[in-house]
Amino acid sequence: MGIGLALMTLLPKLGLAQVVNPLYDRQRIHFGFSIISNNAKLKYSTADDFMDFDTMQTVRTISFPGFGVGGVVNFRLLDYWDLRTMVNIQFVERHLNFQFKGDRLEEAQIRSTYLEIPIQLKYKSKRHQNIRMYLVGGSTFRYDFASDIDTDRSNTKPIVALQPSTFSYDLGVGLDLYYEYFKFSPEFRISNGLGNQLVKDDFIFSGSMTRMSPKLIQFILHFEG
Repeated sequence: MGIGLALMTLLPKLGLAQVVNPLYDRQRIHFGFSIISNNAKLKYSTADDFMDFDTMQTVRTISFPGFGVGGVVNFRLLDYWDLRTMVNIQFVERHLNFQFKGDRLEEAQIRSTYLEIPIQLKYKSKRHQNIRMYLVGGSTFRYDFASDIDTDRSNTKPIVALQPSTFSYDLGVGLDLYYEYFKFSPEFRISNGLGNQLVKDDFIFSGSMTRMSPKLIQFILHFEG
């Protein structure tokens, strides 16, 4: 909320201000860093007979906020096109609640520590004074150092694991705000996992699922020199 109000106050000033750093986009390469906030979700499908697993009645996902940091490298391709890559570390958490008959509730906690390498194309609008909008799209490779793929599990120990190595497709929109010595870019991005990333086993918790893939909703602050 505070960031949104600050941007609403700042944008009219940048749009009317004298142009600063007019040759910024003529440079071939820019380096910077990113601060990331995320909200993690799970997209899943239950087995047709999941209610036959023990006395299970419902499965529900719970999202939690997370955060991350990273480095960014931006390559200029054409006047309105850039190629961007990053190396990020993100901390992500989401839970699955399994409701059984008799008010029994079991919770599987899925925590991830991701090493991420996104590769994205960035399409930029025409610069207006010190502001321009942009769209990004691409793919991200992730490796989860905290995956439960090798964790012991049982019908009394709620563990649901995802594959540690995954890919996603990414779509986002942002603003480039130009300052004298750097560029500040707030960005909203959605990242959806590709394919079925569920690790199947013979126990009731993951056995009640047929497929699962993670989803990240991210708000990112990029700072580039």
